[in-house]
Amino acid sequence: MATTLTWIYADRLQADPKRRHVVKGRTRLAFSDGRHLIAHAALSEDFLRLWPAPPKSPKTLFLSLLLRRVA
Repeated sequence: MATTLTWIYADRLQADPKRRHVVKGRTRLAFSDGRHLIAHAALSEDFLRLWPAPPKSPKTLFLSLLLRRVA
């Protein structure tokens, strides 16, 4: 499944990205290049906007407040 998603992501790129390992005679994107693009996108600041952190439970908030008061 991960391989399929990597190829779908690479296929939907608008512009041809620069290859990391250029091989003479090959112009198509390699799997490692697609994987590198996904890793780079996942480390960007905008990536977490797609999946925001779940809200903390009231119990966790109370415990963190209590521990801050003790410290």
